[in-house]
Amino acid sequence: MYDRLCTDLSSGHPAQEVLQQFTDRLDAFPLQRLDCPMNRCLLVTDRADSVEEAQRLGMGSMLADGRFGLDSLLPHLSWVDSPIPDPCSLFLFDMGNVVVKNITMLDKIAKRWNLDREEFFTDYLHYEFPLMDGTFSSAQYWAHVKEVFGTEVEGDPFYDAFEPVFNDEIVSLIAKLRAAGKRVVCASNTIDPHWRILDAMGALSLFDEVYASHLMRTTKPSRHFFMQILQSEGCPIEQAYFIDDHEPNIERARSFGLASLLYADKGGREASERLSSAFSFVL
Repeated sequence: MYDRLCTDLSSGHPAQEVLQQFTDRLDAFPLQRLDCPMNRCLLVTDRADSVEEAQRLGMGSMLADGRFGLDSLLPHLSWVDSPIPDPCSLFLFDMGNVVVKNITMLDKIAKRWNLDREEFFTDYLHYEFPLMDGTFSSAQYWAHVKEVFGTEVEGDPFYDAFEPVFNDEIVSLIAKLRAAGKRVVCASNTIDPHWRILDAMGALSLFDEVYASHLMRTTKPSRHFFMQILQSEGCPIEQAYFIDDHEPNIERARSFGLASLLYADKGGREASERLSSAFSFVL
């Protein structure tokens, strides 16, 4: 997702009608000033050479062709959250860094077992999604660590190092939504050791239903993950709203029509501000 827009389109180009809605974040291309990193800028153009230049600079780009419009642009804007549909019959909340905070664990594990931090992090990333979609177990991963790093761990570090705490503003929002008669579910990428801790601390009981990637055998941001939940809930996508802290999950959800809120301090907006703006009807 991107924090600013730029364009080299002529003033009379049809796409300007869309772009002029964002004049406070719109610059001329080539850029004369730099208000954010290049990889946070999105170029809207109808020129192939401009697309090549944007790629060289590390920027994103969109072609202002017949498919370009507000609906195609909005999923890429970090500062714009989808309005809650009317009617909305289902709210989907991510768990980590939304309902609970303090979820980081890899640093603690690396220090506890004297693992080279950079090597351990790099290795873990190869197994993160297999762990989350349930095709690779925690025990299998630590057996792999023993083989690769020569370190035999005790217990399950994924369990031992995971110490989440509730995020009060989200917990309060979920309670208010349910009190207002709204259906609220959890839609989480997670692993078994973490899910057991979340259950024990009462995080799962906050919801009408919970959906975990390692049990569903699929992960965000795949379309299948979301559609499996919507199908189970019997809810049309037009009547659902998704809250997550991870930009790729939000961008992907919006790309196939799931209205979403990015719960993060991004694009010059704070997470709490986004939340209070979207949910003013219950807060």
